[in-house]
Amino acid sequence: MKVSSTILFLALSGASAAATAADAERTPPAPSVFVKKAALDGMTEVEAGKVALAKSQDPAIRNFAERMVKDHGKANTELESLAAKKGLSAPKQLDLEHKEMLSALQSKSGKDFDQAYAEHMNMDHSKAIALFESAAGSSDPDLAQFAKKTLPTLKEHKELAQKLPAK
Repeated sequence: MKVSSTILFLALSGASAAATAADAERTPPAPSVFVKKAALDGMTEVEAGKVALAKSQDPAIRNFAERMVKDHGKANTELESLAAKKGLSAPKQLDLEHKEMLSALQSKSGKDFDQAYAEHMNMDHSKAIALFESAAGSSDPDLAQFAKKTLPTLKEHKELAQKLPAK
């Protein structure tokens, strides 16, 4: 009997922790946190796109990369301007985590590069969509509007990324 009550306790604890984590994901990030994360992710998309344009020979990868450079470059400029109006500072360069990811990507070539780029774009856009969906409920109406306006483009990018040749 003791074993089954211990298992039940652990199961309930795990469910409670999962529910807390899910609530935390729905809680809009603080404006400064959103600006920092969105800016770093956006800059990374642009830089990864530039790497893809330099390294990939695959037309689908190259077309997608061009779109990332254009769309995320535009969104980054808009976010930076919005942040400045709010008295928030958007990062001007990548942090170590994002630099390391780009470095790992740059170390690959050929089909290995294309596969790694496609995987990153799928994963990165899933994270971006979650961030922007959460930020759409921000207490800051301007940042919420920016997030809502940018979401359809991010979702389109995710759909396109899923079609990239990953193998």
